[in-house]
Amino acid sequence: MNGGSGSELINSFADFASAWDFTTVPAVLFLIIVAIYTVGTARLAIRTKADDVFWLKIAASFSGFGLLAIALAGPLDFYSGELFAAHMSQHIVIAMFAAPLLLVGQPMPSYVWALPRPLRIGSGTALTSKGRAVTVLRNLTRPVVALPLFIGTLYAWHIPAAYNGSLENEWVHLFMHFTMFATAVFFWWPIIGPPPVRTRLSFPQRIVYLLFAVTPTALLAALITLSKSVLYDFYLDSPGHFSWSPTEDQRVGGLLMWIPGNFVYLGSLTVLFFRWFADEERKSSTASAANRRRHATVQRTNAGEGPPDIADSAPGADQK
Repeated sequence: MNGGSGSELINSFADFASAWDFTTVPAVLFLIIVAIYTVGTARLAIRTKADDVFWLKIAASFSGFGLLAIALAGPLDFYSGELFAAHMSQHIVIAMFAAPLLLVGQPMPSYVWALPRPLRIGSGTALTSKGRAVTVLRNLTRPVVALPLFIGTLYAWHIPAAYNGSLENEWVHLFMHFTMFATAVFFWWPIIGPPPVRTRLSFPQRIVYLLFAVTPTALLAALITLSKSVLYDFYLDSPGHFSWSPTEDQRVGGLLMWIPGNFVYLGSLTVLFFRWFADEERKSSTASAANRRRHATVQRTNAGEGPPDIADSAPGADQK
């Protein structure tokens, strides 16, 4: 986090996009996490069948890590202390894009394989269906827990005192991002359902679950966007990047939360609907095929073409 250190004014997207800093605490932790994942993935690729699904998961994971790099070491973090819109974009990228992408990528096996063999065996035991870690994860990813936890964390950090406090202390800022990412993972888990905790929600239930998140997040975005005063006074002395006043900066940040966030929900709902439709078609096709086989068997039986009688097929039956 730049924290308002008096950097030069930016007036173009190129100036904004070129600001990177890998020396901050979040950036260093991020690099360590990616390095461990890369080592584990290399070991896993050597010892397993690397098919198309494997590489698609790797691509999803690195896409999620790429977005986290932008959020934690790139311009969004560099200017988060000077632009409310940049800080808000951090939250969107972390919670709405990176978290679900990493769940799709299922990076947990790579982290297990990155461990030394004794620890790998122990973690494998802990990640069984009856392991303590899986039990805790199963409880945290229950819809009745994950949804309120995600929404509550989002609202709590947008209380002005908490928000301003995160900008004044780098460790509080790190804790903010950690809790937002963690609760976002719990929130998206019932939708995506990767191992070791498979989702028990049907596609209609996932759609309803996701709809419950739309209104609270849109309401918070609307309150920020439509506010006539600056809610977060930390930005009152911001340098005025892009020639934005603090009120305009806040309005842009609220709109970023409102529009891209709702597009993520809408896109997810669309994917879930089509997967539900495809699943129902598959079930219908399977049932129709079973009915056709059953009908054909009945017809053959009625026509005397059923399986031969055991007595007729016995040795010497034709000599009776």
